[in-house]
Amino acid sequence: MEYISRINRSPFAAKDVDNEIASQIEQLRNNGFVRLDHLVGSKAILQVQKSLMNLIEEDYCYEYPCLAQSKIDKKKHSDIIEKHFLVDPVELKKHNLTFEYEDIKSYQQMVTDFEPSTLKIPMPSHKDFYDLWLDKTVMAIIEGYMGFIPEMTEAYIRRNFPAKYPVMNHNWHRDTNHPNYLVKAFIFFTDCDINTGAHHYIAGSIQDQRFRDKTYYPDSEIHSVWPIGSDQHKISSVPAGTIIIEDTRGLHKAGIPKKNYRDLGFAIFTPPNSFRKRKPYYQISKSSFNELSSHQKLYISKSNIARVPL
Repeated sequence: MEYISRINRSPFAAKDVDNEIASQIEQLRNNGFVRLDHLVGSKAILQVQKSLMNLIEEDYCYEYPCLAQSKIDKKKHSDIIEKHFLVDPVELKKHNLTFEYEDIKSYQQMVTDFEPSTLKIPMPSHKDFYDLWLDKTVMAIIEGYMGFIPEMTEAYIRRNFPAKYPVMNHNWHRDTNHPNYLVKAFIFFTDCDINTGAHHYIAGSIQDQRFRDKTYYPDSEIHSVWPIGSDQHKISSVPAGTIIIEDTRGLHKAGIPKKNYRDLGFAIFTPPNSFRKRKPYYQISKSSFNELSSHQKLYISKSNIARVPL
């Protein structure tokens, strides 16, 4: 019943949205993605960028254990490499392929010694972050596309570095969080191009029945159908502050930076209660939750509200 009530409460599921939002919803339906630049250079982006630098380079607020590519032995760990590191973190730790908070003496020491491919930062419990993840324009497009008010089931940030071995989402794949309703928003906090880890997406691939028999696909297989430069192969060369909304049931992958790093925020939206049996992927403090607008609150399940102070 909650699912039905949320559908009825969505103000953007109706046909009378403004022309710009309607056009963006149509782009998402036709291509599987839409790119937004209304926050590029905004105060909101600049504030979160500053907070992120502290979380990443001063406080080391990562999800541990972290994969250390410097510890990978091509022969010894061939089976894990073949699985694209899609194994339990406990298993990676058993193979001495990880590092923990206590192993970090400084940010630069950590990067040099452990060569992480990805640092995952859990969603901070601050209103500034939620105001970006649940931006009014983003919510309007998602609701218009899905036809109801979904839940934000996952929210986090990743910093990606150059890496010798592709890890999970560095390979072409389709998300399978929900078979019929699935939208992901990507929030770029650094300028991004082909050299700093551009995001790749195959427009129109949601309905394409090819490439569905494996979890991951190498570039060679996808490029044989949609080579770089083809109309459907979209590469996100964008400035910081750009938001891309995608139906990630379509084929996509995270590009590996050739230099520097890429900071990217993620939000996953699915029907209400579709994840209720799982442990929440993020938590927001009651005080931060109470600061949100009444509409933003509808996106957050009760299970994501922390019972104790964070």
